[in-house]
Amino acid sequence: MLDDDQLATRNAELRGTLDNLMRELKDRTDGLRDAQAAIAAMSGVASSPDGNVVVTVDSTGVLDVLELGPRAFERVTPEQLAQTITQVTRRAAMNVREQVTARMAPLTSEEGVIDLPDVVPGAPSIKDIFRVEQRSEPAAPPPPSDEDFGSSVLRKESRPVQRAVSSPDEDEDFGGDSIMGRGNRW
Repeated sequence: MLDDDQLATRNAELRGTLDNLMRELKDRTDGLRDAQAAIAAMSGVASSPDGNVVVTVDSTGVLDVLELGPRAFERVTPEQLAQTITQVTRRAAMNVREQVTARMAPLTSEEGVIDLPDVVPGAPSIKDIFRVEQRSEPAAPPPPSDEDFGSSVLRKESRPVQRAVSSPDEDEDFGGDSIMGRGNRW
C-alpha cells in the first residue's frame, strides 16, 4: 500500500499527464478548426494536355468551373470530349484531395501523442477523433434495371384509357364545353 507522500506524488504525476493531454487536445482542436477553414477555401485545377478543357473543383471535389477552349469541339466526338472532361475532373479532384491530405497531416500524426487509454485503461481513444479516413475512387454504379423500379418504366402492354363521364352541370363555368369532357375532340 502507498503512503500519503507516494499518493500525492502519483496524484501530481497523473494531474500533469492529464493537463498535458487536455492542452494537446485543445491545440489539436484549434488546429482542426483552422484546417477546416483553410480546406473550405481550397480548390483543385486540372487541364487536358491540349488545354482545351480546364476544370476547377471545390474542396470536396465537386465541379465548380468547366472551361472549354474554342478548339475543344474540333476533331473529337462528343464521347471523346465527355471522356476528356471526366478524366480532367478526376485529376482536379485528386489534386484537391492531395492538398487536403497535406493540410491534415500534422493533425493526424499520432507520433508522441499521449492518449487517454494510456492514462485511464479502457477509456476511449482521443486519436480516433482526429483520424481521417482515406477514400478510394468509387466505381461507377451499374445502370438501374427494371427490378430496381419493380417493373419497366415503359408500358409493356397497351391499356385502354378510361375517361371520366361528366354531367352537364359540372361544366357550368365553361358552358358545358370543358376541354376535360371533349375526349379526343378538339
